Amino acid sequence: MRGLAAPILVAVLVSGCQGGAPSPTIDALPQEISMSAETAIAGDMASRFVEAMGNEKPPSISVSPGDRSGEALETALKLWGYPVLAKEEQAPAKNPATEVTYGSTAFEDVVLVRLSTPEVTLTRAYRTSPAGAQPATPLAVTRHR
Repeated sequence: MRGLAAPILVAVLVSGCQGGAPSPTIDALPQEISMSAETAIAGDMASRFVEAMGNEKPPSISVSPGDRSGEALETALKLWGYPVLAKEEQAPAKNPATEVTYGSTAFEDVVLVRLSTPEVTLTRAYRTSPAGAQPATPLAVTRHR
């Protein structure tokens, strides 16, 4: 009986390491972000970008990528008075456009958003719903000087 207890204990311990629920960070499918949430996030990031840039307003901005979230950011920046170039437009050689890279990644129950230019990078996480989005973290600002 005593010799049988050790193998049973090992089998129980090893079986506890196998199976179980899928990992939410690896197995979860990316969540679809509603247009209302995209618009709310882009509006918040655009206002934070304006604050971060202060008086250093670029002569023109080119936003990439040109997907739905990029278009929401373009609209928000235009509302703040920033001249955003259309996809086919070229900035004059003496006043090159500031390239803005914008993207988001769904992770667990939040969306991580990053807006980056050669001068500054803004990063923030948001909790989304079909009705909109709310910041889940403070804004992280990194200056590149």
